[in-house]
Amino acid sequence: MIEDFIDSVWILEIETGIVIYEEIYNDITKYGISTDMILNFLSALVNFAGEVFADELKYIKLSNHKIFFTFLEHIMLVISITDKISFEETKISGLIDRIGKKFELRFENLYNQELWYANIAVFNSFSKDLREIINKEPEPIKIVHSISFSEKIKKLNELIDSETKKFLIRKQKLEKVYDQKVERFESKKSKTMVDEKTI
Repeated sequence: MIEDFIDSVWILEIETGIVIYEEIYNDITKYGISTDMILNFLSALVNFAGEVFADELKYIKLSNHKIFFTFLEHIMLVISITDKISFEETKISGLIDRIGKKFELRFENLYNQELWYANIAVFNSFSKDLREIINKEPEPIKIVHSISFSEKIKKLNELIDSETKKFLIRKQKLEKVYDQKVERFESKKSKTMVDEKTI
């Protein structure tokens, strides 16, 4: 069964990128799971693929694992699967859809009232629902959180400042190029008028 090969399930709130639920069945990382590091990378990769390419990124293939993504209305669902045997993509998609829809249905009221952020510990209750779908107990792995929320906010502010500076520099360059083009056009126009007068 495909459920036997699931390593991890992560659920992120799309707008903030915050991990609101995770279940680890097998630690596939080298030094312990750093949720923030893994999911910040995956989220950036998915966004990059969406902005640069016409195709949607469905999964990442590593030598022994596949990491699948799906987006629902409020959440991004990420599932890591050991790639030891071949699975039909429709089976994996079906499993991911069941998990995602169950999660959104379970917490629909929190989203409708825009209260999902009030107490994210409430999402821990999804473990029971997930066990019914996956029928597997998670391992008691100590999760290593690499970035605190204050760090996340600080990094976001730094990113905003950095991007703002980049756009201002780009704007200045464009304005300079525009001014040069206007000058060149005016110069050509003046030269043409002088040439016409001399004729």
